[in-house]
Amino acid sequence: MDKSEQQSRFIKEETWRHFWHPVCTLEEFYSANSSGNGPLRVRLLGENLVVAKLNEKIAAFTDRCAHRSTALSRGVVEDGRLRCRYHGWAYDINGVCVDIPACRDLKIPGRAKIKKYDTHVKYDLVWVRLESEADTQIPPCPGYDDEKFKAVIGKPYTWPTSAARRLENFVDLAHFPYVHPNTLFDPNITDVTPPSMERIDGQLIFQFDPKSDEMPIPDVSLMGKTDYQITMPFTVNLEFELISKAGKGNRAILWMSASPIDEGHCRSFWFTCRDHDKDEPDYPHLAFQERVLDEDIVVIEAQDPPQIPYDINEISVPTDMVSIQYRRWLREIEIAVDNNALIKNLTSNEKCA
Repeated sequence: MDKSEQQSRFIKEETWRHFWHPVCTLEEFYSANSSGNGPLRVRLLGENLVVAKLNEKIAAFTDRCAHRSTALSRGVVEDGRLRCRYHGWAYDINGVCVDIPACRDLKIPGRAKIKKYDTHVKYDLVWVRLESEADTQIPPCPGYDDEKFKAVIGKPYTWPTSAARRLENFVDLAHFPYVHPNTLFDPNITDVTPPSMERIDGQLIFQFDPKSDEMPIPDVSLMGKTDYQITMPFTVNLEFELISKAGKGNRAILWMSASPIDEGHCRSFWFTCRDHDKDEPDYPHLAFQERVLDEDIVVIEAQDPPQIPYDINEISVPTDMVSIQYRRWLREIEIAVDNNALIKNLTSNEKCA
């Protein structure tokens, strides 16, 4: 199978260039260099990018000097410019070369510039969009902006799977008793009722109710009647009515956005939020989620291929309804991008059959 035939099995990666993706936390960026201005190298959709703070604004550029192709992330930020470590070429906030030290008496070539990408800081994360034609928005993170909740950012993690596979695992209702017995679910309850689902303004929305008050789950477990909100393509927000003994009657939120590093790798950024015990230590809540992640990675890294295929036979059953609808929408987004109709697709609301 040649490369073109292999790629045809999966949704094209360039489809996701039209969406915003997180590439690093603010903490990661500020700690990348003692100056607090970067530069920091990140990778998104198979491209190496450099993030730097120039003139008090964080911006992302292609990580390649226009002169001799050295990575600008090896350089330095000085006087509001990103300077290459190889020959000292310096670029401004727009990616235009403004200084060539070796020949300052000569006019700088008009082609001496680097690609700048849409960049925005939100929820203590740096977001990047590689293509700007469509008016896509950064996914909402309700718990971060709600004063009733304390939002705590978790440590980002990189897994050998696609962003779509990662999100699909996050919303898979049938895997709980097998992958998370006694952490998130009662292993004796294996039946799943497919939920009713709706598409609303670029989000796939449904509700899941475990229907049990007797599950032997830890006090910090995020489990209970849950409102799921998938913001296409790779962000999910879960809001829980907690059933654990310590949290019963309270609410909590778990938010995750899977950033596509390349076809077979993603980096997930996440928050856990709670409306109770806000003065108590955060560590137990973060540690519990990391325990859940350790349970998930065992099966996720074993999926082959790491991308979600749409033209080979993976058998689906009614309990896979969330996955079925999610995959269907991913494919429709690819077609909409090809037809210059992405925003029309994302704003078309309907109940899922």
